[in-house]
Amino acid sequence: MGAFAVDQPVGSAAIRALGGFRVFRDGAPVPLREWQSRKARDLLKLLVSRLGRPAPREWLLEALWPEQDPSRTRPRLSVALSTVRAVLDPKRRFDAEHYVAATRDAVVLETSMLTVDLEAFLAQADEALALVRRGEEKVALVALTVAAAAYAGDFLEEDLYEEWAVGPREQARAVYLSVVRKVIELAAAREDHDTVGRYALRLLERDPYDESAHLALVTARTAARAHGEAQRAYRAYAERMAEIDVTAAPFPKGRLKPTLRPTS
Repeated sequence: MGAFAVDQPVGSAAIRALGGFRVFRDGAPVPLREWQSRKARDLLKLLVSRLGRPAPREWLLEALWPEQDPSRTRPRLSVALSTVRAVLDPKRRFDAEHYVAATRDAVVLETSMLTVDLEAFLAQADEALALVRRGEEKVALVALTVAAAAYAGDFLEEDLYEEWAVGPREQARAVYLSVVRKVIELAAAREDHDTVGRYALRLLERDPYDESAHLALVTARTAARAHGEAQRAYRAYAERMAEIDVTAAPFPKGRLKPTLRPTS
């Protein structure tokens, strides 16, 4: 389930939006059969994307039923809202607005009443990066690795083409990349070559053209005397740079000189 769902109190709800979308109650995933419509699930996704900010009803109507008559879709929104509330609290242990509050003009997910992995990750990352800025590097390195572990994937990976998901997806990814870069930087200062190598690979999974990550990987492999792996890492780096017409930097000075394959 990931770090976000640890130690959830009985009766709580949790939402996973990084990677695949799932809703949890009391630590157990809510089965798809409990959702009466896809629109209700989409409504909850839209509310999550707002990061705790109210979602105007008109915006929700347009996102869920684009270019349809609002007089016909407003009742549908009310039905979808009731479904979301029923999924989050089927036994009605709380008042109707405990998890999702609504006014005449807007709907908001009460993120203080449930756990959303996206927001938990952003909070963990912010705290970890603040430790770096304060110079508490040893504690920061641990906090950064915890934050990186909480990033289970890009925001709503199954909704790649929804415009409303782009903003939070790019925000979360940018924060994740900042966290990983800081892990690499701090681990390199401690000459922790294994950590540098692992996190450089994670960074390259998200951004295969990140030059600093490529060179960090080459340096880490060489420092660990894994010369064959260092050569392969440098060749991969040179090939990636060739793809974007960037001249590759020389192999790190004082290190094993690699044998490069021709790149097309």
